[in-house]
Amino acid sequence: MYSPGRWYLCVLGLLPATLTAQSWRSGEELPLVVAAVEARAARDQDRALAGWRAMATGLVRFASVVEHVNGPIERVIRADELRVEVYGEAPNWSKQQILAWRDTNFLPNRIFYHRDHLGIVANDFGCTIRLGNGDEVRDVPHPLSPAGLGHYQFALGDTVSVARRDGIIRVVAIAVRPTNHVDAAAVGTLYLDLARAVLVRFRFTFTPAAYRDNTVADITVDLENALVDGQQWLPWRQSITIRRETPWLALPIGSVLRADWTIDEYELGLALPVAQRRIGEIGGLRSPNRQGDWEQPLSERLAEAPATGADRELVERMAMEHLDGASLSGMPPFRFGANGLSDLLHLNRVQGVVPGVGAQLSTGQWQTAGHLGLGTSDGRVVGRVAVDRPVGRYRLGVAARREMRDIGDQPVVSRVQNSLRTLVDGSDRGDWTLVEEVMLSATARSGATDLTVEAGWRKGHSASSAFTALDGTRRENPALGASGITTVRGTALHSRSTGLMARLAAEAGVGEGGWQRLAARMSGDFPIGSGSFDWVVGGGLGSRRLPPYRGFVLGGQGSLPGVGFRAIGGRRAADATIAWLVPVSLPSPPIRVLRGAALPSRVGPFLAAGVAGGQLGETRWKGGGVIHPVLGLRTELWGPSLRLDLGVALRTGEVGITVDLHPSWWTVL
Repeated sequence: MYSPGRWYLCVLGLLPATLTAQSWRSGEELPLVVAAVEARAARDQDRALAGWRAMATGLVRFASVVEHVNGPIERVIRADELRVEVYGEAPNWSKQQILAWRDTNFLPNRIFYHRDHLGIVANDFGCTIRLGNGDEVRDVPHPLSPAGLGHYQFALGDTVSVARRDGIIRVVAIAVRPTNHVDAAAVGTLYLDLARAVLVRFRFTFTPAAYRDNTVADITVDLENALVDGQQWLPWRQSITIRRETPWLALPIGSVLRADWTIDEYELGLALPVAQRRIGEIGGLRSPNRQGDWEQPLSERLAEAPATGADRELVERMAMEHLDGASLSGMPPFRFGANGLSDLLHLNRVQGVVPGVGAQLSTGQWQTAGHLGLGTSDGRVVGRVAVDRPVGRYRLGVAARREMRDIGDQPVVSRVQNSLRTLVDGSDRGDWTLVEEVMLSATARSGATDLTVEAGWRKGHSASSAFTALDGTRRENPALGASGITTVRGTALHSRSTGLMARLAAEAGVGEGGWQRLAARMSGDFPIGSGSFDWVVGGGLGSRRLPPYRGFVLGGQGSLPGVGFRAIGGRRAADATIAWLVPVSLPSPPIRVLRGAALPSRVGPFLAAGVAGGQLGETRWKGGGVIHPVLGLRTELWGPSLRLDLGVALRTGEVGITVDLHPSWWTVL
């Protein structure tokens, strides 16, 4: 038996992350591409080519992905692990047998996988690419097929040489895109063994016309081969990621199905067993049996696996560069849209009930998004419209906004809970300012970091309370407005699949009455024993003329439970929280659809502290430079769907309890 050697890992590490292609040419103009097409055709027609057998281990995950200001948050809904016996034989034959299959459901679902998602791609797709049994992608010509020579354009990139005991392996990167951008086609990068003209790796996505299912936003494929016994390039590692969205409504949430496979234990020179010829392409188990000698619990496998979106954005960004910035989304050009369901209907103390409607439109490379809302108590119209498009390696845009904004950079409560609190007893957790602005922006990505620069004009208007709660309460809103001024802002957002997130923003008002503001925030987690430490640290600093609505506030719900709600604040502030959370087994909620689901819960102590200083105009928040420590207990329930914090302010002994939906769901609701 044979497993790919360490030398191949060196190849993968040295392959270029970006392509230095200078010109696009047809396949017939590149001898290496023609040779690769001929080599694949000969392989698929050679009946004398030695057959092979291997074992494949796969992890298939279905997850929700929620977009946040500080990056996406992923929640696995279902996970499956499989062991598959694979036989390959020319001409273009492969048979697979599922030998072992286990699964875990973390939330109720009715997920049924297409059969080909439960096995590997054994022959680089052959002449045509097909996914989801043809329901997701069908009849897309492979770039290294006879039809692909005319269907695609190619561009030579970098070459990497790797020394082995038996010689030098040289691998060349070749960009590929369709000749006609509106055709159904693959877009990505081929890596070819220069001496053998054989495919080593293929990383690609598809043009929108390739998708046959209107819920598919995009599909990313990464196929890696290994040279087995110096004879054949055969499958080694594979990853297929399918991202779905709602075709008529754009929300900051989607679902992702990702299958990661490792193929090893090769045996060459075998004939396909007669019994295997009678089964379908993928036979064996039809459903999980949860048996087998698995090396580790499925929960540990999930913890080690890369995030479902790992490498997807890199592949898509390279593909967009190949297509001169054209959109690769499979979603319809027009969709209704909202930054969460509360954009459609919410409630606050200055506007009352606010119904709204939004939409998104994609026309060529231009992306337009807008939203309009009306406050039924104050009569104010609020809304936003933004237009952007890619230009080279940048995304340029212009946006006009007129909207109510809470003080601070981080939300402290879900909009659903805040609307209910405001309705019942007027205890709105927001301190609101009507902000009007027109901003130009430019965004670029470097590795895992998004860099954005904005410039324009902004003004904040103070807003008075206009809504009376059901109990007759009307809580006053502070005066936080400031005169209009030219504003410049730079933001760096760093997000990794390991869970580390960091955000740094520098902002300034330019001209008479100018001001400066700097804010940073980092969060992450790391395992300790059976649990994990979750941590977050943040802070900000503003100049003396900082507008009140750009200040910093701390205390109570969302930051320091036990300290009075927004009892401290000013022109500068810092806070940190660290929690050690361990998994616990709790009964599922008494809801029928949730019975039997493995809803994870966690509980553990946390320590938090915050400090603020620098009086901010005539606002009620006081700093004083005093550190306010809090010791408490955190419980995350069922998914997690809910978070409960019980905190004790160590300076005063006051106790605070907060219950809300888990923050990972706030942007959706």
